[in-house]
Amino acid sequence: MNKKRWLIASALLIVAIILFTVLRQQTSSQQKTLRVSVQNTMSTLDPNHIDEVGAEWGETQILEGLYTADAKGKITAGVAKQIVKPTENGTLYTIPLKHNQKWSDGTAVTAQDFVASAQRQVNPKTKSTRANHFKDLENYSDVLSGKVAPKNLGISAPDKYTVQIKLAHPVPYFDFVLANQLYPVNTDKLAKWGNKYGQTAETTVANGAYQVKKWNQSATQWEFVKNQHFADAKSVDFDTIKVTVVKDAYLAAKQYEAKKVDEAEISGALVANIKKSAQKDIKTSQKGRMAFLVWNADDKVAGNTNFKKAVSLAINREQLTQEVLADGSTPAKSIVPSGEVKIDGKDFNDGLSLPYDKQAAQEYLKKAQSELGQKHITLKINTADTDAYKALGVYLKQSIERNLPNVSVTLNRMPLNAEIQAFDNQNFQSGTLSWTTDFNDPIDFLDIAYSKGAINFTNWRDERYERLLEKVNQQYEPNAQRYTLAKSAAQLNNDLNGVTPLYQVANVHLQNSNKVDNLVYPLIGYQNYRYAEEK
Repeated sequence: MNKKRWLIASALLIVAIILFTVLRQQTSSQQKTLRVSVQNTMSTLDPNHIDEVGAEWGETQILEGLYTADAKGKITAGVAKQIVKPTENGTLYTIPLKHNQKWSDGTAVTAQDFVASAQRQVNPKTKSTRANHFKDLENYSDVLSGKVAPKNLGISAPDKYTVQIKLAHPVPYFDFVLANQLYPVNTDKLAKWGNKYGQTAETTVANGAYQVKKWNQSATQWEFVKNQHFADAKSVDFDTIKVTVVKDAYLAAKQYEAKKVDEAEISGALVANIKKSAQKDIKTSQKGRMAFLVWNADDKVAGNTNFKKAVSLAINREQLTQEVLADGSTPAKSIVPSGEVKIDGKDFNDGLSLPYDKQAAQEYLKKAQSELGQKHITLKINTADTDAYKALGVYLKQSIERNLPNVSVTLNRMPLNAEIQAFDNQNFQSGTLSWTTDFNDPIDFLDIAYSKGAINFTNWRDERYERLLEKVNQQYEPNAQRYTLAKSAAQLNNDLNGVTPLYQVANVHLQNSNKVDNLVYPLIGYQNYRYAEEK
């Protein structure tokens, strides 16, 4: 009898194992995976230190702010219960949080996670290039300068699920700040990991739709895996986003054509050929992102206003965007992107221009040569090693040397994170860079040349420009008065070249139209795979 029972039990165990194996295989086959290629690595996923394109794109996938953007780019509630109306003349935001929000480790997202993040970002010991994102909070300047402790910053947690923010003055675009700039940190994990927070997959936690796996700062392949603790996880269609860094757009296009990836970022030079085989898969979108030349104001040559003016006039931006980039990017009219705001019904950049004028360029060069006391001038330009920046660097070198006699240009190509580090350390003469806005106001771009701007790598300062930006910052409504002052500042930068605007970026992606739906590329921000769906 015992033997019979043993045989029955063994048979049942075998059947159970077989069923488990079959179910596991079925579950595995049902997993939805999207394969994508990108041009940039992610240098960090610490939200208080992210300041470059690759990391900002990654941040969008794994973190969610008090507010967020929906599939169409409209601001909506994120961790917050709802969009709130500020009180006390637009300076006090009292924001209740949803109680079901969790980190990828299963712990609750609390108000203190947002408070700690803002305080850490502005703390001068953190040395964050994102500190000025919170410049409008009460006591910002005193905290940043070290006069008062970070706890005095205008953000607090009256209770576990309420964030209260006190502004020094009303901010017309503050909903965008709450959606795209104030991200939480997991305070327990930050205390545990310290400076390692957000530097590897193992020391990164997420409160958004995905969490990162198999990633470190030098990784060229990693995965975003659905965060099962995300409150809205059921609405996230793709289980895994497999990412490969392909800096060469030609190789990215080849991978796409070979069906190795479902989405690829490419350059415009490839569009004409691809149109023959994959017209419906090409997605071109204008970005709230500007490419420009950064100048080291402490360098004798790069700090010379007449030389910078000569270089700007020597660049044919129409030719650059239409023939070299050929991806839908458009010539810069100022450091502020077109299509962002309007003044009396007209685009902000209406009437602004950055002309190509060889004769005028050479006249300014003569003035620079006289001031510098040298006929031959050498210029070293740092560029990132992505396909678009390589093409840009070559074009700049050719244009400057062709149009400015006795000027020699050397290109120094390097990984983007190394270029940013060189900017931080003032170890450069000039360099190409781009900046993407998180909100629809010109000030985010004008800050690039502002002495108090967190990303002013130039050390450039002009008192007229300083006064104009101070006046802009004193206008608290999104109206013509504010934008007209901002336009005057943009014109002054065009004339003096605190930074030299080059073009407004357009992204070109290949997207598998037979597999992917609802994956969009907004003017502000990045594509969010949370909303992508498998057809």
